[in-house]
Amino acid sequence: MAYNTASRKRILEFLKASRDKTVSAGDIERYLKEGHHEVNLSTIYRYLDRLSQDGTLIKYTDQGANQAVYQYVDDSHKCMEHLHLQCVECGRIMHLECGFMKEFTGHIQEHHGFTIQCCNSIIYGVCDKCKKKCGCVDEHHKEKCECGCNDH
Repeated sequence: MAYNTASRKRILEFLKASRDKTVSAGDIERYLKEGHHEVNLSTIYRYLDRLSQDGTLIKYTDQGANQAVYQYVDDSHKCMEHLHLQCVECGRIMHLECGFMKEFTGHIQEHHGFTIQCCNSIIYGVCDKCKKKCGCVDEHHKEKCECGCNDH
């Protein structure tokens, strides 16, 4: 039986407050240090693994940083049944809770012989807020302006 410590409570509070994006163990460690709560990084990883195993968190591999990142699972979302969208600019996670998910996953299974694991699958792109912020229209022009596009 697991016990709740003050550190675990603070970690869980941080994860809940960050539920609309992914966070790393390093993000949690910085948060705890800022609050003057020193916790060993291996302790943070053990707790994150436990929360991932019990379904409280979804564990992803952050493609850019090649590290594990985590998202708190809100009880109202059925993350096993849909894909997730993540903005590469702001890091926000969106749940793709659309009616077409069964049709999409069924098509992939029937025509490609592949079963999608929705709970830890992310489609990367740029959200509307970030596109509006910089005027980006096209993801392919990310090299010339300050915001990463050349539409200015």
